[in-house]
Amino acid sequence: MTADSARPAKRRLPRSGKLLILAIVVVLCLIWIGLAIAHRLSHVSAQDARVMADQVTVSSRLGGWVTTFELTEGDTLHRGDAVATLYDKPDQRKLEALTANVATQQARLDYEKARLSMAEKQLKGGMNLTHRQLEASKAAEKASQARLTQAERDFRRSDTLYKKHSVSEQRRDQDYYAYQAALAEHAQAQQEVQVSQALADNAQVGFINGSQMPLPNPDVLRQQVQIARQELAEAEAKLEQEQLRIADLQIDSPIDGVINKTLIDQGEYVSAGQPILMMHDPSKLWVEANIKETDIGALRVGQPVAITVDAFPDQTFTGHVAVIGRAATSQFALLPDPNPSGNFTKITQRIPVRIRFDDGPIDLIGPGMMVEVDIDISGDGESRPTSRPDTASAS
Repeated sequence: MTADSARPAKRRLPRSGKLLILAIVVVLCLIWIGLAIAHRLSHVSAQDARVMADQVTVSSRLGGWVTTFELTEGDTLHRGDAVATLYDKPDQRKLEALTANVATQQARLDYEKARLSMAEKQLKGGMNLTHRQLEASKAAEKASQARLTQAERDFRRSDTLYKKHSVSEQRRDQDYYAYQAALAEHAQAQQEVQVSQALADNAQVGFINGSQMPLPNPDVLRQQVQIARQELAEAEAKLEQEQLRIADLQIDSPIDGVINKTLIDQGEYVSAGQPILMMHDPSKLWVEANIKETDIGALRVGQPVAITVDAFPDQTFTGHVAVIGRAATSQFALLPDPNPSGNFTKITQRIPVRIRFDDGPIDLIGPGMMVEVDIDISGDGESRPTSRPDTASAS
């Protein structure tokens, strides 16, 4: 028996079996093609989408030497956390001087108010005194007027009786001199009233009993109080300005976020407006996909989107269409083609579409990562509330 005859004969598959396998393969291929066609008709896909975020550049409002800066890329910051500190010793000294100046101006204002209060009391007391003196002079003038009237009557009666030889010449002369004395007394009383009136008038401008008050007139002191109040306000404004400047020497984080890139080192001198670092809020990420203009008509805001991140191909993210752009990305090219020669080649344009994340481990991704999106256009989308208006940016 030979070796060839010892080998077992190969069992050949019947022709009917081969046809069955071929038919199964064909059916599977047709099913796959059908599913692919159905998926293509009900979905719009893009492979060149990117994860985007609002990049915040933190800068300094002032220039100075950076004395504190210990952050690195990837660090997490909360709103108000210190980012960097600039050299502030001269400003601290100036702040102390301005604080002392405010205290000085406050003391001066208090001093002028005290003088005004004292002057008002002095003026009030002097006015009361002069008015009482004036009232007393007027009363004395009325009394002298009454005596003058009586003396004049007595003299006229004596003179009439003397002419009739009813009284003696001595009596008439006595009444005459009494009348003259009453005239002089009344004239003196009138002068005293005028003097008292003048004193009362002068008391209103700060002169009491012919001499100046120890303090200036209250009207003058009120102006000095107003000047002191304005100078205090000016000093407080300068102090507040310096306090704001010192506050600006410490640069704080404007948002909650993660540092993407640091742009300075500790010890450097930074100018006003110079970027210090760039950061983003990881809770506010979106996907920007450039969709063909031939597919954009089927898109609606709210349509569900399946998102696949290249860095995590086994992870599934879900989202929805948030904003559909209204201008092609070519409109924002740095060197647009004006087509001066008249030659024209039609190229399908791309429209930016913004997609919001709904679910998935978005803490694993960051801006700039490449993703693929698959938008389900079988539905009409749904209305989703938005916390702020979005705009689709062009890449």
